This record gives sequence, structure tokens and C-alpha cells, in this order.
Amino acid sequence: MNRAKGGLRCTAVLLMVIGTFAPLFLYWIIVGRAPALTPDETKELLEKPEARATLVDIRTPEEYAKGHLDGARSWPYDAIRALGSSEQVPVEFREKTLLLICDSGIQSGMAVRKLRALGVPDVLSVTGGMQDWVASARKPCASPFCLLRAASGEVKGLPFRESPLGEQWAAVVSGFGIKPLYTLLSLALAILLWRAPSPDLVALRWAMVFFFIGENLCALNVILYLEGSSLLEHLHSLGMVFCFGFATFALIEGIDLRLLKLTEPGKRCAALGLCQGCIKNSDAPCGLQRTFYFLIPAVATVAAMPLFSEPEIVSYNTRILGTFYNYSHAVIHQLYETRFLPAAAIVLFGTSLLLLRWKGREPILWSKVFFAAGGGALSFSLFRWILFGTYQPNLVWFAFWEETTELLFVGGVAFVLWVFRAGLFRERSDT
Repeated sequence: MNRAKGGLRCTAVLLMVIGTFAPLFLYWIIVGRAPALTPDETKELLEKPEARATLVDIRTPEEYAKGHLDGARSWPYDAIRALGSSEQVPVEFREKTLLLICDSGIQSGMAVRKLRALGVPDVLSVTGGMQDWVASARKPCASPFCLLRAASGEVKGLPFRESPLGEQWAAVVSGFGIKPLYTLLSLALAILLWRAPSPDLVALRWAMVFFFIGENLCALNVILYLEGSSLLEHLHSLGMVFCFGFATFALIEGIDLRLLKLTEPGKRCAALGLCQGCIKNSDAPCGLQRTFYFLIPAVATVAAMPLFSEPEIVSYNTRILGTFYNYSHAVIHQLYETRFLPAAAIVLFGTSLLLLRWKGREPILWSKVFFAAGGGALSFSLFRWILFGTYQPNLVWFAFWEETTELLFVGGVAFVLWVFRAGLFRERSDT
């Protein structure tokens, strides 16, 4: 048993390592290798005549016509991708430093790699695309590149939304009231559970530890970078994924060990009355295990839902009690939430099903680990996907209800631990 537990710990650590670095590696492969400048660095370069720099909008002609940065030239991404050699580069873009901008910085990064592979040397991507360019308006800018020009010739400023006073206070309360409250509560719960020996409480302890770490990284991102650090946002998301994964394991392990007694040898399973025979003492099939043959594929099917949604380009500026603030949800993070995490969840659920069906020794225990890992990925994916899809036109409520829901989550854990404290913290006879 100790050997199995050691193997499970190593498996859990391996899953967390893969979950941490796989998205970063994919980002580096697709975009990260492309030379890039921030919007502020791009503006500085555009203001230097000797640089011969040109801002190139690689979005579709329709998106360009709808509204583009004044002075940006259009060269659609599809046209760049179709190039076969550097001789096919349009004359207007030759012998210049090309600064490519798209909606999110993803297509521009791929376009830079394509052009450099063809031998076009002076080409760079604008990180974060139009989303980050809008956010860069926090610094005064007299350049025409800080204005939008429509196909009609109308020129206007970058997207700005006046937030009513009630919304401003909602933002303040969620950021400076709710977040510190649930962060401190999660730390208190982690300390309370620190010496708990039961496997479900150990998992719950680690859920609170990762929650505390993730939310502090989120707060650090807001305080230092106004949510502008993609790395800190990724680490915040990871903390929540790991938190939900450990919480899922704590839930199913607690139900098993404390209520069902399914995997405990020598203990009567709570479902015996339904099965009319138990795998523990006869050749009868396990009804609960067979139920999971349907449940796991069903949950994996639900995990596929976000895969069919499209990222939304949202970025606008406002003022919160007189302080400049940009609201956006970067496409790179949307892709992590609606592509990587659902795909990872499906793979983990599939592995859980295979282990449950074919692993010889302790199949349920191993299946639980992979099911919980998939549950962590799916929970955070659906959590963000539903909130963003619901409140995309007005992201102050996206942030407010995210913080409120997380308070309910941690508060719910605290409430359950309090209500059932007598049984939960009693030493189990087999520990």
C-alpha cells in the first residue's frame, strides 16, 4: 500500500509538472520564438524617422476597415501565409522595419516567423496585439497611432467606457474586500488541515495551499502590472486548476472512505443493498464501478463544450474612482481555458476510464487520481468560460462574480469542515 501511495504521489507531481510547462512550451513553439516589441516600445520606434518603421495591421480586410490604428498599413495574415519567397513581399513593405500587429499577438508572432524564414530580416511582432495596445493608453500619447480610423475616415480614440459609480465600487469591493477575505480564509484552512492524516483532508489542505498561492499571484499581477503579466496570470490559473483538482480528489475520496466504504477491505459497501452482491466477497460485478463506465465518458463529453467556442476580442479602458484601468481577457488565456484545459481534461478522463477498466491492482485509487486531475482542468475551464461568456460586454462583473464565487467556494469548504468537524477530525482507525 505504501508503495502504491508513493507511486500515486509521483504521478500527481508529474501531472502538475506537465500541466505547468506544457502550455508554456506550446506558447514558445507557436509564438514565443518570434522577436517582438511591447506596444510602448513599438510607439517609440515609430517615432524615430531613421528607423524606417511601418506598423502593419495583419487582421482581415474587414477588421481593418472596421477600425485600425491611424497610420497602420494593411497586409492580411492570409496573404503573408501564402508567400513563397521574399521576392513576393509587396514593394511598399520592402527595406523597412515591419511591426506586425493583430488582435492578440498570436497571428503576428506566427507571421513574423514565416517572414523571417523567407529571409525578411527586419520584422517584429507587437506583443498582445490590439488588446495590449488599447491597455497601453494609460500613458499619454500624442501619436496618430493612438487613434482609430474607420473605413469612413472617421477618427476616434481607443475604446473607453464610462463606468457608473456602482460598478466602480463593485470593482473596489471585489478587489480590496472579497479577495483578501477569501485569501486569508484559505490560508487559515490550510493551517488548520496541516496535520490532518486522512487522505481526503490532506488533499483538501493542498487545495487550499494552491488556492492561496494562485490568488496571491493574481493580486501581485494587479498591483504591479495592472493584470498585464501573462506569466503571473498563467501561474494564477495553474493555482486554481491544481486547487480544483485536489478539491475534486478530496471530495471523491471523502465520499468513498467516509460514506460508501467502496475501496476499504473488510468494510461493508454502502451500495450493497443496491448491488445484491459485492466484488469484495464474491464474483459479482461492482455496480458503482460500472456506473463510472458511463459517468466518466459523460463528463468527458461535457469537457468538449468549450472546444467549439470562439475567442472574443475584448479590451477597453475605464476609470475606477479616478484611476485608469483596462479591462480585457487576453486571447492567449482564453485559448488556455477553452482549448488546452478541455483537451487535457478529456485525455485525463480517458486515462481514468482505462485504468478503472484494465488496471489490475487498486484500479479505483489510480482512476481517482486521473479523474480528479481532469476535474481540476475542467472545473477551471468551465468556470472561466461561463463567466466570460456571460459578462463579456462588461468585464467588471466578470471580475466581481469570479471573486464572489471563489469566496463562496472557500467559505463552503470552511462551513462543511465546521459542521462535520467531530467526524472529520477524529482519528480514523486505520491511520
